[in-house]
Amino acid sequence: MDYTASIEKTKKYIKEHLSENLSAEKIAAFAGYSVFHFCRVFKEETGKSLMSYVREKRLELAENDIEKGEPTLDVALKYGFETQSGFSRAFAKQFGERPAKMRNA
Repeated sequence: MDYTASIEKTKKYIKEHLSENLSAEKIAAFAGYSVFHFCRVFKEETGKSLMSYVREKRLELAENDIEKGEPTLDVALKYGFETQSGFSRAFAKQFGERPAKMRNA
């Protein structure tokens, strides 16, 4: 079965709702599949787990906010991270440097 259209529709949904609480359950329900099935199909189609994809997209938006000089804690909370330190670790893992260093660059 070809899931490409469903995955693309879901990626658009994710992009439009990144500042909201997006769970695998909520995303799978939007796509019309069970969580287990959708997560498996999403990874097969994209090469990334569903929640890794969501985190990656949130961090891409957060990078722009950090470069604009927004406070790290505000950006972390805006994109669903519970702590500034957790956000900083995820940010550094994705971009190779901490938010404060990127802001000062």
